[in-house]
Amino acid sequence: MQKTAEELKISYAKVRKILITLGEYRTDFSLEVGKKRSMGKSISEIAAELNTSTNRVTAFLPYEKNLYTGPEPTTDAKKSIVYRKRIEIAREKFVNRAINKDENGYLSARKEKFMTNEYYKNTNAFKTVHLHLELKNDYLDDTEKIILRRYGESSTGDSISRDILIPSDMPLHNLHYAIQRLFGWQNSHLRRFILPEEIYNRLTGGTVKGWVDLVGILFQPPCECEHEVFWDDDYKDGSIKTWLKKKYTGPYFFKGIMEDYEWAQNDIKQLIERFPILEVKESFGNYMNRSKSEHKAKQQIIKKAPLIESTLEEMNNSIIIEGGTESLLERLEVAKILAFKDEDVCNDNGIFPVTHKLIYNYDFGDNWEINITKEKDCKELLQKGYISKDELLDAEATVLTKHKPVCIHKGGIFVLDDVGGLHGFISFLKEIYEGEDKEERSNHRVWAQSLGWSERKISNKLIL
Repeated sequence: MQKTAEELKISYAKVRKILITLGEYRTDFSLEVGKKRSMGKSISEIAAELNTSTNRVTAFLPYEKNLYTGPEPTTDAKKSIVYRKRIEIAREKFVNRAINKDENGYLSARKEKFMTNEYYKNTNAFKTVHLHLELKNDYLDDTEKIILRRYGESSTGDSISRDILIPSDMPLHNLHYAIQRLFGWQNSHLRRFILPEEIYNRLTGGTVKGWVDLVGILFQPPCECEHEVFWDDDYKDGSIKTWLKKKYTGPYFFKGIMEDYEWAQNDIKQLIERFPILEVKESFGNYMNRSKSEHKAKQQIIKKAPLIESTLEEMNNSIIIEGGTESLLERLEVAKILAFKDEDVCNDNGIFPVTHKLIYNYDFGDNWEINITKEKDCKELLQKGYISKDELLDAEATVLTKHKPVCIHKGGIFVLDDVGGLHGFISFLKEIYEGEDKEERSNHRVWAQSLGWSERKISNKLIL
């Protein structure tokens, strides 16, 4: 399947999903997921019953809608290839251009707000910004919380946190690499930065038009060019920690062409041209409810309408966009997206700052989620004795002189890849510290160490 994915220039996951849809790929897990889905159970219900994430369940279900990006190149796809070759030549010209004028040389009102927003005035200076990052799961039971407190060094029992100082010009792209190091991952899976649902709905109005207006300004385009998404993932061998450090240390630059405004809007244009009239399907939930009483029921088309005039819900019920519509552009600077807790967001003066909270979603199978907030100061950390004034001054000096983030507080130990999210990590801790089988405990440790996990204590300032 990997060879097929490479030849078709689509993801391995998409190849697998297409084969599942065609009935050519079967595993015990995929069959169990399919069986439960045919019984009318929701994705969340299946995930709960199989003790896994909703993303993993979705990955093993057949396609239920039209594919936006299929394995066979369409006319639009061929045009896109030509366009991408042309834009590649113009890389340096377009990189980091947040906005472009239309054919008449004018900016739309919304684009003009973006351009004139005070947060985007050019400056060569940068300051330190305090971020609080919290890896949390709201569904841990009391026993799991005890384990996480006892062995995971979590003060709350339901989260692992980090407080860091970053340069104010750090983009989301580079913050991703810092987060990987802060929590003990090794950049082995997909990730995305998204907004809280209420902010996303407020910005887009829940409409395709509202989303389209912000693609290339705030949101990533719907294409799936993995060589563009992962343009910076050039690790080959050696220390993963050293490689990550180079990525989160400034000066920062971004060369992902797909995030260029003109490129992104061209991609949107192709999507709209491909579906000038959208056959809006009923939701899958409604279809499953009908299928219980109607023999051989088929998913109904409830109306036909121009895609641009549809709601996001209607589009997502009818078209599969693998990358989704919620992922933020990674060239955006963290400090400009995030507002302080008492600061207005999405006001009349422009869309920035956008939100009081960012969500970092890593590994859609394990489905790790980190809530990121911007703090005005470090008073609470100082009052609780988590950091001294001298340590704080040293950290600030490091950020400003070395152009790199610094960890100033660590609330909990490192986690690791492929352990099954926070639930799985807690089970892992219970096994290595309380398991009765000595050999099994040893095997778990060896496996974890092969993924870079260590029980060794490390100073906060040495983490990054």
